[in-house]
Amino acid sequence: MPIDAGDALVEALHEHNPWWEAQSDAFDLPARQKSDFYHLVRPDEPDSQFEDQQLLGLVGRRGVGKTTLLHQFIHHQIEAGAAPEQFLYLPFDANPLYQLRSDEQLKRAIRYYESRIQGRLTDDQPHFIFLDDVHEIEHANKPSIDGWGVPVSELIEDTPSRHVIVTASAGVQVERELENSGVPTDEYAVQPILPEKFRDYLYTLYPDLENGESRVSPSSLRAGENSLPTAIQQRDATPVVEDLRQKYEQVTDVERRIQSQVVDYLSMGGIISYERDGAVESAADLTPEDYTRLRETVRQALYQEVPGFESIQTIADLERLCALAARNRAAEPFRYQELVELFDVDRRTIADSYLPALAELYILTGVTEYDNSRPRAVRLYLRDTGLVTALADGDAATVRNDFEREAELARVGAFDHTMRFAYGINAKQGNTTTPSVQYWRGRNGEVDFVFEVDGTPVPIGLAYRSRDRDAALAAVQEFKEAYDAPVGFLLAGDTVRENQPIQQVKPGVIQLPYWLYLLLC
Repeated sequence: MPIDAGDALVEALHEHNPWWEAQSDAFDLPARQKSDFYHLVRPDEPDSQFEDQQLLGLVGRRGVGKTTLLHQFIHHQIEAGAAPEQFLYLPFDANPLYQLRSDEQLKRAIRYYESRIQGRLTDDQPHFIFLDDVHEIEHANKPSIDGWGVPVSELIEDTPSRHVIVTASAGVQVERELENSGVPTDEYAVQPILPEKFRDYLYTLYPDLENGESRVSPSSLRAGENSLPTAIQQRDATPVVEDLRQKYEQVTDVERRIQSQVVDYLSMGGIISYERDGAVESAADLTPEDYTRLRETVRQALYQEVPGFESIQTIADLERLCALAARNRAAEPFRYQELVELFDVDRRTIADSYLPALAELYILTGVTEYDNSRPRAVRLYLRDTGLVTALADGDAATVRNDFEREAELARVGAFDHTMRFAYGINAKQGNTTTPSVQYWRGRNGEVDFVFEVDGTPVPIGLAYRSRDRDAALAAVQEFKEAYDAPVGFLLAGDTVRENQPIQQVKPGVIQLPYWLYLLLC
């Protein structure tokens, strides 16, 4: 009998949707929700972000937890009283057979769901269709097979109670397919999912810190009378300083406990520390195999997913670029000409192909100098400090026993969290585009990070080691004067001691502990 791959997905629907049968073991979820759960699901509000529009794309690198988020949403809704039949989950990466004649398999699965499952619902009940790893459908497409965008656009047509959520590795995979299918950009949204940040790691490890008065919230820094945008507008950093001091007082009793976890988080990053049940308290508990698995996961993403959205002849160059970034740890920028000679490609390939592909997967970001329209150099930041350890050291022992290496990872971790800090502040102002975080070199030294709020630059200097403080402060002060920037920050490591942990060390320059900054991003 010939194999009909077109039935493979339909035959496995009940296996992938065990909640239809009210199985007690339908969900195997972490003890704490991912950080993205709260702004996507909005557990304290009537509607979730999944219901803001009919079509939503969740994008992020492999292993970041997109599938976990979907299952957490389904579990939460059912626990809140939703009918199990309101949710259809289709994982296109679970079986290669699902990717054969994938357009027809998708349509058959929907027909089955509509006739056998959805029919149990009343007309006014919303229902949700989750297409997990939808980019695998795109990879499987042949000229005679429709992409997933066409059937998805048909799914939401004239069905206002239906919501379709797709996941992919990169936003461009979603946007290109929907554009090719004629779906207007205002009819869908794309939300990136990133590795867990230090704040999430800490709260997973110590749930008591998230409860009551010890929970430090960044909301007041994003909007309101004590916010950074208000301080910039009024050219007065005093309210921000007072707000930061209040936040510091909330956790002063557990400061040492928080400080002690910084090096472990920097060693592990936001993915590898969550692969086991609960958060890993010490990086010493991990083995070299844990880091090897992380390295191989990223390697597979490069070889399997980049060809789906970027024409790159030598995918191995992307892996080599990541290894180079891990070895350098963003200590110095690379001249483009150096990279051209090293990789034997032209500058356009590096700047317009290699770096954008890595950025699309949230693996690596290339950073150029602020206010330089023709940059000759680029600084390479891996977005996950655990990947730096995996590529450069193999395990965490070197990081945990070497303060210099810890300080280098602190710079990488600060960049990733500054990207998040900048996004959170700008999003509250209505700007949800990916922020640009750059560096700046002056006569007195280098400003590690610069981002803008409504066109006004905000300089941030890093002094993780005590010997770096004077130079970092001088660079931030020089930048403020050069660009008339009202507010800047100086992030101080644990070895930098001052009478006041949070203070204006110069007019408009706010010094705060490195660990507190991570907690607020």
